[in-house]
Amino acid sequence: MNNQVKNSKYYKMGFAFFAFCLWGGWSFYVNAQSSGLKVGLVSGLVQGFCSFIITLFIGFLIEKQFNFYQKIWLKLILPPIITILISGSCLVFIHLCIATPHIVKTISPAITVAFIFACLTNIKLYRQQKID
Repeated sequence: MNNQVKNSKYYKMGFAFFAFCLWGGWSFYVNAQSSGLKVGLVSGLVQGFCSFIITLFIGFLIEKQFNFYQKIWLKLILPPIITILISGSCLVFIHLCIATPHIVKTISPAITVAFIFACLTNIKLYRQQKID
């Protein structure tokens, strides 16, 4: 089967922009409350930027893995898990580097929603493949 299944660029960019606003704002809120405006602003901008890039990365990586695996159960299970492990590890590392005070509070909701997004994107690709 050579047909590559893909999501539209509007789907990816729309969710990436939404992730920037939502998770950047969340990070600002969580960290500015206890550590001040400057720390909140830095962690919010970093989290927003990372969420934007990671959301685009999730779409790209899910597509590549989905089209890579041949067995259907591998296509449905591995792409979301591998993608979230990679992006979650990157987020923890980046927040450690900028000394975000509340890393767990900052990234837990974003990683949870990213996993749901990865699963839904994966299911969307599966349904597209069934139609084609």
